[in-house]
Amino acid sequence: MDYIATGIDTSIFYSIVKFLQQNKWRLDFEYDEKMFDKGIDFDLYQFSKDGEIILLAWDNCFEGEVKASRKRLEELSADFNFELFDKGTAYLHQTDLIQNMGKLIKFYS
Repeated sequence: MDYIATGIDTSIFYSIVKFLQQNKWRLDFEYDEKMFDKGIDFDLYQFSKDGEIILLAWDNCFEGEVKASRKRLEELSADFNFELFDKGTAYLHQTDLIQNMGKLIKFYS
């Protein structure tokens, strides 16, 4: 079962993204860099490794959200010093988020 942590500071959010990239997590997709507001108003990433998936969303109002297994969230929380709480999210509770974003997402094979 996946859990969601919310309200993650922007600098911590991007540190997590960088950490995943540097530690052989595969980037499955991201909010397309061609979008004028990438990293300004909104951002989105999905990483996978050994059958595990981490989905990350960020916006300039609610900051970062991370959806992953409880164990993975606990590890990330300890490594990056953020609290595990879910006070509702702007994005990651949406079960059809990826489908609705359509062409705004760049997929990698």
